[in-house]
Formats: sequence, structure tokens, C-alpha cells
Amino acid sequence: MAYQNLTHSERKKQNIAIAVMFVFIMPIVFMFIIFFSLAFIKDGSLTLENFSFVWGEMKLRDQTTIKSMLPALKNSMIFTFGVTSSEVVISMLAGYALSRLRFFGRKTIQTSLLVLRMFPTLLLLIAVLYVLMALHIVNTLKGVVLVALAFRLPGSTFIIKNFFDAIPRDIENSTLVDGCTRFSGFRQVIIYLVKPGIVSIAVFSFLSAWSNFILFNTLLFGNKTPVVATYIRALTRNEQMIAPYSVIAAMGIVYMIPVIIFFVITQKQLMEGNIGGGKGTA
Repeated sequence: MAYQNLTHSERKKQNIAIAVMFVFIMPIVFMFIIFFSLAFIKDGSLTLENFSFVWGEMKLRDQTTIKSMLPALKNSMIFTFGVTSSEVVISMLAGYALSRLRFFGRKTIQTSLLVLRMFPTLLLLIAVLYVLMALHIVNTLKGVVLVALAFRLPGSTFIIKNFFDAIPRDIENSTLVDGCTRFSGFRQVIIYLVKPGIVSIAVFSFLSAWSNFILFNTLLFGNKTPVVATYIRALTRNEQMIAPYSVIAAMGIVYMIPVIIFFVITQKQLMEGNIGGGKGTA
């Protein structure tokens, strides 16, 4: 509704709502201004000096040396893309099977997905540690990837299954009539109809993996395989910051960049609406 078509009372309510929103937003905006000014401004001028830890060692004023963030960035990228791609592929195939195939134990598996999704994962960490020790993959990046996948797959599978359920079966039957096999029909047609679901799983998986700290802090010992989260955590000693706040702010910006890029790339697919209709409904 255009603003000029509103009544006086409606305009007053709208102005009050805008004023209230402005009051609540301003502290957040102020924090971001301080955050970016600490990272990019030094002695009144723009500088990238606080970002020198990205490409090499950085020596602070108290002669403390901060190692380069590149190894941690590399490990974070490997972990994040490994978990994201594996989770999307496995949950997509599992969700399709639960949605379209009829087999013994199907209902039990669906119920188990919900139960596992609701169960607090932190309570399982000690048991998971013993499992990794038995498999001889404790204190390795491979072990952390497997645990992250095991924790996230139940929820992702349940979500993508609902997207497959929303596709009319007539669409899939039409691909079979046209000569496609079940797999080729899935690959060439069905997968494009659930693209919003795939992208939503990928986004949540990416955010969870990129910001993961608990698993690395619990399952890796002695900072053997540093990631960005543990790299920043290592800059605190006895609850005191080793690096100045300007450097920490710069690290926070570097930490945010991959998430922003990934969201910008996927936001169009994420916002896509309903799938098209068919000859009938499921």
C-alpha cells in the first residue's frame, strides 16, 4: 500500500514503528562502525596493516609474534567444503529414497531422523571420542569431518525429504514414460525442482562447518590442525587478549568474508519459490 493512501492514524503507526526500529538498529550499526574503524583505521588514516597476519607472520608492539593465518584458512576451507559437499550429496540421495521408495523400516528411519536431530550433540562427544580412538582416526581432520557429517545428516535428510515429497509424482512418471531411468530422471529433472532445498541445506551446512569450534577444540589435541576458530581462540591467554582489538577486528572481518561470498552466490537460488505443477498431485 502506497504511503499517500494511508490514513492519518495508519501513517502515525507506521512512523512510530520506523522510529522504534531505528532505535533498536542504531546500537548494532554503531558496533559495526567501531568494528570496521578498528580494523581499517590507524592514526587517522586508512591502512591494511592490521591484516598483515593473513599473508605472513605479524609482530606486535610487545614483540609477540602471530603466525600466518593461511594454514588455518586452508584447513577451514578443506573442512567446510568437504562437509558441505558430502552432506548435500548424501542427504539428497537419502531424502529421495525415503520420499519415493517403499521398503521395510522406512517409518522407523524417518522417526529416528527426528530423534537424532533433537538429541543434544554435545552429550555424545565423549562417546564419539572413544569411537574415533577405536577407528584410529582420533586427532585427525578426517575424524572431525566424519563426526560433523554424522551430527548434521539427520536434520538435512529430513529437510530435503520434505522437498521431494512436494514434487507431484506425475512429473517423475513422465520422465519414465519419456525413456529416462529412475537415476537419469532424478539427475536431469527432479534435482532441479528441489534446488531451493539443496541450496538451503548447503547454506546451513556451510555456516555450521565454517563456524565450528567445539569439535576442533574437543577432538583435536595440541592445535595440530588449526582452523580459523581455534586460531583466533589461541590469541587469548588466561582470558587476556594477546593481540590488540584492532587485529582481532581484522581477523573477524577475514572470518566473515567467505560466509558473505557464499551467501551472495546462493541467495538467488535460496529465495526461489515453489516448484511448478504437473498433471496432478502426489
